Amino acid sequence: MSIVNAVEEAYSSLSRQERKVALKVIQEPKQVQKMTISSLAKDADVSNATITRFVKKMGCESFYAFKILLAESPSNPVATVSTQDTVADQVYSYYQKILSGTRERLDSDNLHAAVDLISKARRVYLYGLGSSGYTAQEMTQRLIRMGIAAFSMTDTHIMYISGGIMQPGDVILAISLTGATIEVNSSVALAKKKHAQVIAITSDEQSRLAELSDLTLLVKNSKFVNNSRFVNSQFAITYELDIIAAMLLENAQYRDQMNHTIDLITDNKFGKH
Repeated sequence: MSIVNAVEEAYSSLSRQERKVALKVIQEPKQVQKMTISSLAKDADVSNATITRFVKKMGCESFYAFKILLAESPSNPVATVSTQDTVADQVYSYYQKILSGTRERLDSDNLHAAVDLISKARRVYLYGLGSSGYTAQEMTQRLIRMGIAAFSMTDTHIMYISGGIMQPGDVILAISLTGATIEVNSSVALAKKKHAQVIAITSDEQSRLAELSDLTLLVKNSKFVNNSRFVNSQFAITYELDIIAAMLLENAQYRDQMNHTIDLITDNKFGKH
């Protein structure tokens, strides 16, 4: 594991000030290599002592030793976009970084296991709040079109109630980029007591949601890409859900159901000729 990956893994366990340093390292590793401890401290708006604590948590005796590991880390294949490029180029580069980062975290065995759980589920409940709630609703529609009994829970009270009435054979697909959404985690914990199985989609494998889940699918955290102008936190999650949907559609029964529902919708919109 590269030092940049190690910083990403440790991010959630760092202090607030240390996280400022971590973000600089993750977002701009090449620039950090050229900095002194004082210049990095100024850029991250932290003290020199914070950086010293941070590098020691990363297993380095000094900032110099940390920079050596940083220099040895593999380069990001996606080139950094300069401010001279168009906004379209910047957004394209941002999405490339998110996609490549998520692709590196994909686990084929876990994806197949998730598809198997969904295929055999009595009912599938999708949990998500805020932006993750919209993503949950969209994925629910796709599952329904395949003939899968799916329900999106995007209201905190309804989500918690559903957690309390789960039955064996029910599966929850819980979506939270941080894995720290309290309402989602409380509902998942309640559902686990009812013997529901849980698939988590999150960026943090050390999170409470990952801890509660039977299966964790990891994505790239958009916060780890310099995205001050781009606020789409769901792109990586959508990519992973697209993979799950495509894998489910390898099943001829789901494919036929999907085609049937598409025909129904088309006929309803434009009339059957």
